[in-house]
Amino acid sequence: MKEIINPGTPVAGPYSPGIKIGNTLYISGQGWAQADADIAEQTYHTLNNIKKILTTAGAKVSDIVNTTVYLKNMSTFSEMNNSYKKFFEENGVEKAFPARATVEVANLPISTMLIEISAIAILE
Repeated sequence: MKEIINPGTPVAGPYSPGIKIGNTLYISGQGWAQADADIAEQTYHTLNNIKKILTTAGAKVSDIVNTTVYLKNMSTFSEMNNSYKKFFEENGVEKAFPARATVEVANLPISTMLIEISAIAILE
């Protein structure tokens, strides 16, 4: 059975923040469009948005098995990567980081967004 997971965040289109099927949770691309935030801050807040969806579904950050990171500018990869690592380590993940793809994109849904991240989690 398919279950829609929404922690109460606004949805700006015809999509669901999360879809749970069995023990798999698919999380739509999340972002944080604060105009004065740098890539490190946007990365951290974006991952916290994902964490809210996980928590609503009864999951935790360590349940994430895959992420896709969409960067507006690949030159910010290092700063994003440091913030990404910090977030996971603060949430109990120190070795078994999720599989990840990182790609540069021309545009994101909101002009001030520097990053968008989608995720897949397996609930134990």
